[in-house]
Amino acid sequence: MIRLRLEPVLQRQLFKLDKGAAELPHLQTIEAWPLLLAKMDPTFDPTKETLNLLVSSGTAKARLPWPDLLLKSFLAGAFLSIGALFSVIVAGGSPTLRAENPGLATLLSSFAFPTGFVILTIVNTELFTANVFVLILTTFMRRTTWLDLVRNLVLSYIFNLAGCLFVAGFLCWWSDTLSTDTLKSFAVTQAEGRVNVQWSVNFLRGVGCNWLVGLAIFLSISCKDKVSKIYAIWIPIWTFVAIGYQHCIANFFLVPIGMFYGTNFGVGKFIYQSVIPVTLGDIVGGAVLDGVFIWFLYGHRIMKRPGDEPNTGSHLPS
Repeated sequence: MIRLRLEPVLQRQLFKLDKGAAELPHLQTIEAWPLLLAKMDPTFDPTKETLNLLVSSGTAKARLPWPDLLLKSFLAGAFLSIGALFSVIVAGGSPTLRAENPGLATLLSSFAFPTGFVILTIVNTELFTANVFVLILTTFMRRTTWLDLVRNLVLSYIFNLAGCLFVAGFLCWWSDTLSTDTLKSFAVTQAEGRVNVQWSVNFLRGVGCNWLVGLAIFLSISCKDKVSKIYAIWIPIWTFVAIGYQHCIANFFLVPIGMFYGTNFGVGKFIYQSVIPVTLGDIVGGAVLDGVFIWFLYGHRIMKRPGDEPNTGSHLPS
């Protein structure tokens, strides 16, 4: 059980608000904090606070200067590719485990994948799939414009691709990171598994993927400390990878690296069978299942309350 010590100032506040507070133990479990905050501030609303942070994040993204947006997008693609490479090495380096216990092999390789998501989130970069959710939400709340949304998504998509190809080409293929035949064979196999499926299958896998990515963003932005943020990111991302959902930006690394070693398809099939359906699925998942639903459940209702306009300060993380 995680325990936190109540500072003397907070103790005095509690004593003043509640005569029975003196009987509370010196140590309080972390689960008690929402109740304690509600006692000190009856208007405290965790969902509203999270929504404020999301809106602040979206408005900050819309105001990013072009050079910052391009570099942050490039880095997001590169960081995500590092996590994907980690996952490929874990899975590809365990052929016996994959043959004898494929479930465990999937669990372990997918556990490695969120490394890139954690890095790109903590470093505060621009990932296309995350921005779909955040900017749809802020646009529906009238804090950003549709032009802001299109500008950010188009540029982040292109430069996410550039970052992925940089890692695939320079830091993986030319550096001979996948140095064994087993690793190279797995890189080809997993790439073919992402492309040689029906268009509708990849579309729906994209929907499921970005639904979970958006939830990871929502959960992580509600956390105050880094450890909690990492945990909040890791679980949904680990889940979507283990299930087999498709992430369009991750595929910009995972499919090209397989093509470098000789897949049974070309660029045209990759674009038609993977890039287009997965990207559209990611947009639907992030925009509708996350952005529109969260706006409908919380955003437009909060905006109807007097004095509850979301904070749009640009000092909060983007």
